[in-house]
Amino acid sequence: MDLSDKFDHNGGHWVDCNDAKVFVEEIGDHNKPVLIMLHGGFGNIEDFNSITPTLSKHFRLIGIDSRGHGKSTLGNQPLTYKLLTEDLVRVIEAEKLESFHILGFSDGGIIGYRYAARKEAKLDKLITIGSGWEITRESPEWEMYAGTTADNWKEMFPETVASYLRLNPEPDFAKFASALVAMWTDLSPDGHPGELMSLIENDMLVARGDQDPLTSLASMAKLRQKNDHANILNIPFANHVAYDDAPEILLPAIGRFLNCKLN
Repeated sequence: MDLSDKFDHNGGHWVDCNDAKVFVEEIGDHNKPVLIMLHGGFGNIEDFNSITPTLSKHFRLIGIDSRGHGKSTLGNQPLTYKLLTEDLVRVIEAEKLESFHILGFSDGGIIGYRYAARKEAKLDKLITIGSGWEITRESPEWEMYAGTTADNWKEMFPETVASYLRLNPEPDFAKFASALVAMWTDLSPDGHPGELMSLIENDMLVARGDQDPLTSLASMAKLRQKNDHANILNIPFANHVAYDDAPEILLPAIGRFLNCKLN
């Protein structure tokens, strides 16, 4: 069964995740291997539409709006990477997925790390793009995270706010922004995976743009020393959203990693 090659928030459905409803949409060929796609903070699954036409030829793409993002409700619990990982588990169970890869961008990749650390047999390979795995107050990106507010985000990225207001069933951007900043700066075990990375046994393609201010090259090198399943891809000429900035470099690497020719 061939479906659309882009996410549009029209054909999906919600999965109950305790106090939140998480939106899930499927595109691509239902008979192909499953690739779960997890977006970044303040984003939604439509952010991937620059690369989904290529990926949908080879995979059954399942996009998930993280709670509070896109068409998913925020719920009443504090937003944490641990909670978003628990939501992912519920979606996988609800969709009855038996085998899959994960591609996560930024926050989505951090969720992917935490899921992989659970050692679930259903996960085959993990791809992350611009996804840090550790955070301290001394990290280069700390000041940027801690200094983010609803107002300055609106000023810098008005298109993401417009998308949020268009899609979200319970919009409250100030509350949403505050919840995200709290998650980004959470130093508890519910936050970035940190030492959990040593538990991951799945092969990983860990990609970052060479000009990305949110994932340092030094931290990626440290990850490679911590876990030899991590294949590090430093992409020249790319910033944080490397799949938009350098798809001609990233997509062939993903294809090689997943044993298919992406074109």
